[in-house]
Amino acid sequence: MKFYRTFTPFSVISFDLDDTLYDNTEIIKLAMQEFIALLREKSQIAELDDKMWGIYRNQVFQQDPIGCEDVTQWRINTIQVLLQEQGKTAVEIERISQNCIDHFLHWRHQINIPQQSIDVLNQLKQHFRLVAITNGNVEPERIGLEQFDLVLTGGVQGRAKPEADLFHQTARYFGIKSSEILHVGDHLVADVQGAIQAGCQAVWLNLSGKGIGQFSEARLLPSVEMADLTELLLLQG
Repeated sequence: MKFYRTFTPFSVISFDLDDTLYDNTEIIKLAMQEFIALLREKSQIAELDDKMWGIYRNQVFQQDPIGCEDVTQWRINTIQVLLQEQGKTAVEIERISQNCIDHFLHWRHQINIPQQSIDVLNQLKQHFRLVAITNGNVEPERIGLEQFDLVLTGGVQGRAKPEADLFHQTARYFGIKSSEILHVGDHLVADVQGAIQAGCQAVWLNLSGKGIGQFSEARLLPSVEMADLTELLLLQG
């Protein structure tokens, strides 16, 4: 554990989800494979692959980057643009879009939470109020995480991290100062920079073993760096 900033009392701990409480890499890879396969089948676009999907995805992002902060809606909009250009009817577009997004979200939630993460959350729950602040589309209760008093999703309840919206909403919800929130996440921009700029304290969960100076995206130092979630149990609010 490495401290970079003066640590002050906190009463709420907020968590990023993907790659903080579980490894998201293989989960999203499998979900994408399943999604592309079904969309190819339902749309009858034989040449549809990851590359083609990426082109349309980027096209939608360029047209409305802020709207794409809701990543589920971004995916739906991309499906619709793709199908429109393929000459599908409005009825076909609605049916295929709903079918494919449901399929993707099913596979997106096939997550095995490490027992360590569950144990840490359960122990912290006894002393602190817990919040999930995510830029993704995982619903904590759907994967068995019921410890959170509040769940906020970027692009849905407010601007995605690193914007301050969701951090400030958390402070208002509990009637506390932003500085009384300790945010835990793996991303140096979305989590660390976002939390610090919003006036919160930030734990950088560094599972890489690399020093912070080796990350070019680092702009602001966290309050503390940890190599393991269990180190949270050593902190006092």
